[in-house]
Amino acid sequence: MALDAAYFDSIYIEVVKKKYYNAAEVQAVFEEIRRRAEELNEENERLRRELEQHNDRRVELGDALLSAQSVYQDIVDKARVRADAITAEAEKRSQALMAETRRESEQLLARSRAQEENAARRVEAAFDRMKQLHLASVDALNAQWQAFLCSLDGEAEPSAPVREIQPEPEQEQEELPADLEEKVGAIAQELFAMEQE
Repeated sequence: MALDAAYFDSIYIEVVKKKYYNAAEVQAVFEEIRRRAEELNEENERLRRELEQHNDRRVELGDALLSAQSVYQDIVDKARVRADAITAEAEKRSQALMAETRRESEQLLARSRAQEENAARRVEAAFDRMKQLHLASVDALNAQWQAFLCSLDGEAEPSAPVREIQPEPEQEQEELPADLEEKVGAIAQELFAMEQE
């Protein structure tokens, strides 16, 4: 029960001889007031401590929240910086790989063209050599045939005409077959193997 106006109004002390209060009743009322005042003071102190604890907890929670927000922002910033660095590094590597691939492709293409040109020259030289050998064989057979015919008639052996190899007139280029490169490469390899022997 609180020490409010209703409590004090409820206090009744009998007046003795219409002049004095009963000392024992006054003393009892004072004791009751003191006891209740002490209880109220203790309650007040307890509530004050709880309030301070709540305030301290509120401050701690506020600090923790600010700290958590700061840590969160720091993590987000670091993650963003790291992601940007990873993206930049990946972009750099991608460009380097693309440049390297382009260089290697150009080198392979240049080597392939050089091999094709070399193979074409070798095939052309081989065909020229075969043509010369064929014409020489034909001239030799023709000379033998004429000698044989002359020996039948008893005529003197005519000298074999010397065949001059005339370059063939250029013909219109026809559309090359799709597998020409493979065939030319195979012929070039065989010719190279023959030369090595």
